[in-house]
Amino acid sequence: MRFDRFIQRCRAEWPEFGEPARLEKSRHPDTRDLAHVLEHVPGMATENKLKLLNLAAAALEDAEVYVEIGCYKGASLVGAATGNPDARIFACDNFSQFDGAADALSTVLAQFTAPGQVEFHDLDFHEFMRRAPWRPAKIGAYFYDGGHSFEDQYEGMRLVLPHLADDALIIVDDTNKRAARSADALVARQTPGLELLLNLRTPKNHHPTWWNGIQLWRYRARGPLAAAAEPGIGFSARKLIYDDVFLNLKHRRRALRSRLKQALKRSRKPAQERHGQ
Repeated sequence: MRFDRFIQRCRAEWPEFGEPARLEKSRHPDTRDLAHVLEHVPGMATENKLKLLNLAAAALEDAEVYVEIGCYKGASLVGAATGNPDARIFACDNFSQFDGAADALSTVLAQFTAPGQVEFHDLDFHEFMRRAPWRPAKIGAYFYDGGHSFEDQYEGMRLVLPHLADDALIIVDDTNKRAARSADALVARQTPGLELLLNLRTPKNHHPTWWNGIQLWRYRARGPLAAAAEPGIGFSARKLIYDDVFLNLKHRRRALRSRLKQALKRSRKPAQERHGQ
């Protein structure tokens, strides 16, 4: 990763890049050449996020690749690829959260990216990381937008480490979520050379600045990575809190709200029928 070039171009796009409190409020980069992407491609993204990914892909070394986990309908992939015809891009999604997105993604990639530039795999990210179809290349830029449970986020950060170039960028989406930030921080404590550069928050999800929060990390290798150890008590305790308790309660509340809405619709129907008579 040509890190200095990446930072230089970020400062050109966002003069406030060195001031996170101001950068959080930025509505768009200086160069608005990716605005058309969001006009044509449905996506959970903003101009800021697309430009950040685009600059990361533009700063790859010749023997490096861009890898993305979680593609939805392809806006982020188009953002990374636009104007970067030499960037090799690998991506995966198993569409477990979004019905119908696979066909839309295929159409978008065919329409907005060069033939063969993006190699997409319909896989769970664990299997994708195991296969590592980009080898023997190394990952210079990594964008994680997969599942954001504590466990998924932790694994999404941990599993990529052996595949990173000696100097690499990691960009993580949806980091308004406390579980995601906690997982990233735990991996960083366990990984020498992993440094948080930006932690941008938004007032809410779907915000026009940075959508639902974003983190930018820099990884610089400090010798061979140690063999992966057991996650340990820190992982187990956080998984219990964030996934087994909080996430489970969230899913139960959603299910309860759904049942209540259905019951309310059923109770209204006979009254409407009587009123029609």
